[in-house]
Amino acid sequence: MPLLIPRGSNQQIVSPGGRSIISYDPQTGKEYWKILHRGWSIAPRPIYGNDLVYVMMDHDHPELWAIDPNGEGDVTNSHIRWKFTKSVPPRSTPILVEDLIYFVNRSGIISCIETSSGELVWKKRLEGNFSASPVYANGQLYFFNEEAAATVIKPGRDFKIVAENKLAVETLMASPAIAGDSLYVRTDGHLYRIDNPEN
Repeated sequence: MPLLIPRGSNQQIVSPGGRSIISYDPQTGKEYWKILHRGWSIAPRPIYGNDLVYVMMDHDHPELWAIDPNGEGDVTNSHIRWKFTKSVPPRSTPILVEDLIYFVNRSGIISCIETSSGELVWKKRLEGNFSASPVYANGQLYFFNEEAAATVIKPGRDFKIVAENKLAVETLMASPAIAGDSLYVRTDGHLYRIDNPEN
């Protein structure tokens, strides 16, 4: 899925695809820049923060690339700031909170890395397989596995589990959504709305 991000005083659409990541002018469709890669079938969407755009490439051997989005033309050899290649998810989208990026791969390895350098801060394993993207709300990160079990962690440079909950005996593949004070979770059998009872 493409992502709309700033380009100077204007905007650009960063669109990952098979063999390339391309930036377009959203008004005219003009190509600003492109980066070539070996990958195909990219499911995670790009994320943006701290003046870089972070894009997954490849499905079979996924990597997370940090790209300076201010180039022109083919910037494959000039605008990639770093690459992270270990335990990267082929399906779920990473999430950025302040200066750290968090993601969980298919087999439940959750990683926290620096946005500026791509250096690993910590890595842990969660139970189950994961397809859904994590979400951030009320100062917490929520990770749902495919068995509809949620692990809630506190963002930061130390790994801290806040809570663990099992929603239902159902399959969960879709990413949760936040709207107002509600968390919406879709399994193969139901759509759940979860509210804070104190609100």
